[in-house]
Amino acid sequence: MLFKRSLWLFFALFLAIACKKNVHVDIEPVPEPEPTPGVINGKLPIPNGFTTDLGTINIHAIANANIPGGSLNELIRDISGSKASYCHPDVVYFPLGFNGYKYWMVFTPYFGIIGSDRTAALYENPTVVVSDDGKNWITPAGLVNPIQRPPALEDSYTPANGKPNQGYWSDVDWIFNGTEFQLYYRGCFFSNQILKKWGAKSENNANKLTQDAERTIVRQTSKNGIDWTPLEIVYDSNEPASLQDNHIISPSFIRTNNRIVSYEVDFKPSYKSPILTDIRSRSSLNGLDFTQYRNSDKVEFMNKPWLEIDRRYSTWHLQASYIDGYYFLCLAIGNVEGYTSTSNYLAYSKDGIHFRVFEKPMVASNVYRSAVFPKYASIEEIEFGAVIGYKSGAFAYREFKLSKKVLDDGLK
Repeated sequence: MLFKRSLWLFFALFLAIACKKNVHVDIEPVPEPEPTPGVINGKLPIPNGFTTDLGTINIHAIANANIPGGSLNELIRDISGSKASYCHPDVVYFPLGFNGYKYWMVFTPYFGIIGSDRTAALYENPTVVVSDDGKNWITPAGLVNPIQRPPALEDSYTPANGKPNQGYWSDVDWIFNGTEFQLYYRGCFFSNQILKKWGAKSENNANKLTQDAERTIVRQTSKNGIDWTPLEIVYDSNEPASLQDNHIISPSFIRTNNRIVSYEVDFKPSYKSPILTDIRSRSSLNGLDFTQYRNSDKVEFMNKPWLEIDRRYSTWHLQASYIDGYYFLCLAIGNVEGYTSTSNYLAYSKDGIHFRVFEKPMVASNVYRSAVFPKYASIEEIEFGAVIGYKSGAFAYREFKLSKKVLDDGLK
């Protein structure tokens, strides 16, 4: 008790002396954070990293163009490092990791050393790789890439002229639904016979594989990223699923709170020139049965900054993502009559139909389909990673953050 009294007397004496001598302690003022630039003159501000690559991606992988059971060495290509031959990326990011890795990517080999080969399309098979830094990628242990092979010529689609078109895969895209990967991709010129042979023996496939189609969207699932289920048919290019023989280009899928939504480029070479493509959106509750074309929604853009560069430019490929009520489309834009793209733009929406486009492209030239994927979201902002797909066959990695307030203001 005596000790406590002495202590209080000491503090009282110290305060009296301090007041007498006007003693004070300087406290460093805490600087206020710089305000995030808002919409200026009707244009969205460009965040740091939006247009800057952090580095070139290196994928340690092999591309294989052999049909199932084939092993011709000349159809097996090393596409690592300087031999990069990459296309159609899509990434799922796991902050805490999944099966040992934070980044999971699906892509198809193409361009680069493969793109100059007359058999290039045979290599365009779904390939899965993983990473911990977004720049260096490997095939996960236990998986043999590609997870699907091309068909033989005799198993390909034969049109009315009687000459079969060599079948091939393309345009891979995936989502993770909390328990499993759902991988979608497009098959071009596959016969019904081979799809029945390779596909699941399911009621879904029995109902949908009733006639040959020029193009077919398929799905496989995996709970670990290594072991994949047989093919399930999603929809094809026949009526009523699509306008007859539509190319259903680059379909991309997202998972919202209660459904799966898809976006695709509506393209037919027979459309009136100059072809300015539309984007159609479908929805599904089970990931297999989607809205038919004539009941699908047409995406509307508040602005199309690419038309200021070339009035013939339109969407050739796309990739979609979704987080916290925001929809994003990474658009590969160019002269679609040349079957290619030139630049990448990022668009966003709150309803999934009406989109605002960032006026400045992410990349202005030499790019194909790229992928933008959310990494984290807070109350104020969303952090993204991006894999940029260059037509040289190389991928590059970048990161940026978008302010939710800026996004909301841009939609007003």
